[in-house]
Amino acid sequence: MAVCPAARRHKKGFGTTVLMLVAALAAACTPSAPGPSKASEAFRQEVLAARESLSASLTDAAANREPRAAGRILEQTCSLAVESGRPFACGITVLDQHGITLASATPGAAIRRLDYSRYEVVTTAMRERKIVKTKLYLQDRSALYVVAIPLERRGEVVGLLVLAFDQSDLRSRHGLTEEEFQNVDLGR
Repeated sequence: MAVCPAARRHKKGFGTTVLMLVAALAAACTPSAPGPSKASEAFRQEVLAARESLSASLTDAAANREPRAAGRILEQTCSLAVESGRPFACGITVLDQHGITLASATPGAAIRRLDYSRYEVVTTAMRERKIVKTKLYLQDRSALYVVAIPLERRGEVVGLLVLAFDQSDLRSRHGLTEEEFQNVDLGR
């Protein structure tokens, strides 16, 4: 049985049309990457707000390795945050460029000049000049979500702003899971 050339073209065109339709349906049915959850966005905003209110004022104190100046800045900033009804819900530590504590505003903890220079989160944030997140465990087995934010002046890291959040507090306030913490994009 012979098929006329017009019928062949029609069959070929039909097959191409079916393939294009199948490809379009597959693309439409492919799930897109989900956006950030409400919990991760709330956490992201909290970190960015802390960075915004602390980084600029602490950079000079870190660059000059001035623990008293860094301590005063933290005290003033934390007091203003409390007075405005928006206190920081995290421990705040300022490290110099060598990973040594300059100042700390950790609720209930005495200020001590501790050396964090060998912590991977500190070395990575300093070396790569980017915000680094990690989960750390305390001796009582409770967990902290730590965010290390480089303090830079003229392209050079002069210290770190380290924010430590209690894992259970973030879960109760925002519903933040560990996976969401690990995946939250805090930018550079």
